[in-house]
Amino acid sequence: MDDSVYEERKTPGGYLVKVRLSKMTYVVFTDIGPEVPKGSKNNSIVVLVPKVGFFGEDFDLSHFHSGELSFVNVKAGKMVIPYQHGFSNEIKTIFLGTGSQSDALPVIIYHYRNKEELMRAWETGEQVQYLVVDEEIPRSDMVTFKIRYPSLNILVIKKKINTAATESQASTGSKEDKGIVDYEKVRATDVTKNQNLNMFSENPVFLARIHLRNMELDKVKQLLLDFHLSSQDVSFIRTFLDVMIRNEYDKEELEAAKEKLKAMNEAFRLAVLILEFKVEEFERELDRIFSADISSMIYALLAKEQESATEIEKEIVLWEWKLRSKALVLISS
Repeated sequence: MDDSVYEERKTPGGYLVKVRLSKMTYVVFTDIGPEVPKGSKNNSIVVLVPKVGFFGEDFDLSHFHSGELSFVNVKAGKMVIPYQHGFSNEIKTIFLGTGSQSDALPVIIYHYRNKEELMRAWETGEQVQYLVVDEEIPRSDMVTFKIRYPSLNILVIKKKINTAATESQASTGSKEDKGIVDYEKVRATDVTKNQNLNMFSENPVFLARIHLRNMELDKVKQLLLDFHLSSQDVSFIRTFLDVMIRNEYDKEELEAAKEKLKAMNEAFRLAVLILEFKVEEFERELDRIFSADISSMIYALLAKEQESATEIEKEIVLWEWKLRSKALVLISS
């Protein structure tokens, strides 16, 4: 990869995070210049993008693109990484210390379903710094991982917090146990449950998944207006909609909502054309007559995109599209 290729992200708090993709390092820029994170070695401004792996079949991380760069919220200097576990809709989080003042930072998430996947990935250079494991994973496996990969930090997710047991284990722990951290016992304040969804406002794809599971379709629509979604984000949300529309397990609530789901999927398909500014393709779509629901969603997105347009030519095109979509709202209502 070209050493000069960077990805930049402006955070809601006004910080600029610049990621050097060839080395997967980042620098946070504040109003007064590059940030030196608290605890940084040699006062370096350059930070390695953390890699976090989840080990086990029961973790649900479909809101992340596995192995790709993602941005997550930072609260009080700690990176907020949401996940789901088992068959529960309960949102859980892991907090990782950063030493940064930024309100959003990059991370790379991996999901390993079995020991073979993890070891194969490690041997090919995909080496994570943190491995989150289920409490049901045999301790012998964890010890094996730690011996084989000494730099690995293992975070064990427990169902119950038992501080007394942790203190006893810490005082009698064997040499092999060092580096295996019972995360909910040792740092119970850093693993939270039932968090307010606003904590995940940097990850609209995750929010979409939660709202769809709860059949809160209006909240999914609102994501188009509340966030600056990329076309990739919208396409990823459409994969959730496709699964729900297919309804392979014949769920009654999905069958009842099928037409609404189809309309939303169609609106999100059109949204991709708008976000990618596919002029000819979208204008062909405007020659069709949409339903009132689809037309309203498209009109609202066009109005938002027009307001944020920085090029006069693009603003004019979006303004024209907005007028045509408004006419479709009137025709179809």
